[in-house]
Amino acid sequence: MKLLLKILSGLIALVLIIVLGFAFTFNPNDYKDDIITLVKEKTGRTLSVPGDISLSLFPWIGLELGKIELSNAKGFEKKPFVKIDHLQVRVKLLPLLKQQLEADTLKIKGLKLNLAKNKDGISNWADLSQENKTQSKTAKQQAKPANNPMKLLGVFALNGIEINQAQFNWHDQQSKQKIAVNDIELEIGKIEIGTIIPFHTQFHFKQKGLETNLNFKSGIKFSSDFKLFSFHNTQLHSDTKLAALKQRLPATIASKLIQLDLHKKIANSKNIKLSSNDVTLNSQVNAKNILSQPVVNAKVNLETINPRVLAKNFDVVLPAMSDKNALTMFRTQLDVDASTKKLNLSNIVMLLDDTKIIGKANIPFSATPFIQLNVDRINIDRYLAKPTPNKKEDKYKKNNNKTIEAALIPIALLTQIDVNATLKIQALQVKNTHWGNVHFSAKANQGNVQLNPIKLQGYGSSINSNVNIVARKNTASLSSVLDIKDIKSGELLKDFMDVKNLQGLTSINANIKTTGSKLSQLKQNLNGTLRFSLKEGTVKGIALDHEINKLKAKIKRKPEPAKPVPLETKLTNLNASAIIKNGVLINKDLRAATPFTRIIGQGRANLVKEQLDYIATVKLTNAQDIKNTIPFEKMKATPLDIHIRGPFDKLSIKANFEKALNSLFKQEMKKQEKKLKEQAKRKLEQKKDELKAQLKQQEKEAKEKAKKELEKKLGDKLKELFKF
Repeated sequence: MKLLLKILSGLIALVLIIVLGFAFTFNPNDYKDDIITLVKEKTGRTLSVPGDISLSLFPWIGLELGKIELSNAKGFEKKPFVKIDHLQVRVKLLPLLKQQLEADTLKIKGLKLNLAKNKDGISNWADLSQENKTQSKTAKQQAKPANNPMKLLGVFALNGIEINQAQFNWHDQQSKQKIAVNDIELEIGKIEIGTIIPFHTQFHFKQKGLETNLNFKSGIKFSSDFKLFSFHNTQLHSDTKLAALKQRLPATIASKLIQLDLHKKIANSKNIKLSSNDVTLNSQVNAKNILSQPVVNAKVNLETINPRVLAKNFDVVLPAMSDKNALTMFRTQLDVDASTKKLNLSNIVMLLDDTKIIGKANIPFSATPFIQLNVDRINIDRYLAKPTPNKKEDKYKKNNNKTIEAALIPIALLTQIDVNATLKIQALQVKNTHWGNVHFSAKANQGNVQLNPIKLQGYGSSINSNVNIVARKNTASLSSVLDIKDIKSGELLKDFMDVKNLQGLTSINANIKTTGSKLSQLKQNLNGTLRFSLKEGTVKGIALDHEINKLKAKIKRKPEPAKPVPLETKLTNLNASAIIKNGVLINKDLRAATPFTRIIGQGRANLVKEQLDYIATVKLTNAQDIKNTIPFEKMKATPLDIHIRGPFDKLSIKANFEKALNSLFKQEMKKQEKKLKEQAKRKLEQKKDELKAQLKQQEKEAKEKAKKELEKKLGDKLKELFKF
């Protein structure tokens, strides 16, 4: 606009020169060639005046030109630099003698201005703005500044300005930017100092990806020193078409009064109203230092809108939500403080449906922005898709293998965000779980996102966590540490998955990593470690002591005992650890105790398929002492395997009695075998003792017999020896 005014001022000056040159001639057309030659000498360009020149002297000094055009600079397109189809300017003669300027309406028709810049960054008006190279430095120093025409003329009055069918073109070969402003209409009423001057312009603006029609009206008032300006009943109407949108974007900006004081370098407006597609924005604006380092303070109020209707107006299809009344009301208000260095937003108050959000933002233009938001309560479930029954979902998956899964992590957004933020939520509902005192702190820079800390309270516990995200191209890497102490897991599982067969105080410590952008990818690539403990627990749907009693009854061939009410097992304590590999949680060291049993367990939980395959092995104790230090493996009680299988939301629990009976049978067989061996051993020992006694008796008898025989033989020998 500034450049356009300079060019128009130059044209007016040129016209005044022509007027003075022809003031006292009767046929100004006789001087066409002289003027053309003079322009050629001074600018090197060709001035064409194919139309007639009409001159009037009294009571108006007036000039009326037909077609006139000035050629373009060398090296640019052959089309003219500027072209005018018709121009009329008239000034009263007698007031000029009193140093008063009273001009009739300046009329310009068919103005066409072609501005351009070549690949080297040189503009097609640069040659016109160069100073005369022959002017010496001394002459420059001695040259006196030109007098302000407004100071020479005591009174200035112009009946108005009319510009019709004007056109402006801009072509920057360096940036490959093209702008066309067509159908320019400008109408300014009688210009007098101290009075409100009607001002109206309209035009069509077009560049790549953007096309708009603008219509501007205002009443302009200015002081004699051009330092005080006021704009009355200002209205700006636009009708814009963006390449990215199918629908046109109409907008209106209106203000009853805008004031500008160049003495104090301030500007203000008590009410500026913006309206567009059912959106109404009101603001109060105050600015200072507007000529050097402007500082703007504003109060902004967005009236109530319906985001669903707004999205529909722009052909934006919102995802289906479980609550049809969600995202139907939004309004906000805030204070804005802006300068050339930063933008501060304070006293932010937003209402989204039944959620209230307050906050502030500090956005320096050369550093990382900071945003702080506090939310009173929000139900995320209202804005999520309504859950689909599993049967229909499974059927849909089977019949449609090309279903498109939405990305859970916005990769493109994360790679562009540079912000520090904190978020606090007093009450949060998500996936039917309920939390309070939620606190997030986030730092994001070029795809590196740190969420630390993440704190929330719920189900009798405080949860602490942190998450690191590295987003690159089409995927993201995540790592997280989670610490949960004594959470009421039964209530949580009931709300989250409608699982009602587990209660207790659960503690979890996890360290996990994964990659992907979709939920299925994140689960499939999940790896890490997990430690788990449960105390004061209850497993509903099975009573281990009842299962043991059933087993005993079967062994003794007695009737099965009646089921206890309620059918449940108390878990005094439970501890386990696990590793996670590619979305499968593997546990091998579960240890648990109930008042009358000890339990070990191992198995797998497939997080991708949401399936559990687990075996808990139970042994019965004779006392309720849970501090018994005897290892499970050394306990002599018969083990009973409990199989827990199936989808997470429909688990099947079944005791393996056959294995237990086989174990009991083997134990009994071993007992009988041992008993028989002991009986055989005893009989063998008895026979051995009997044989020993018999042999001993026989040996004694033999000795006695041998003795008698020996004595007899000796006696006989002695008799023979002493026989004489």
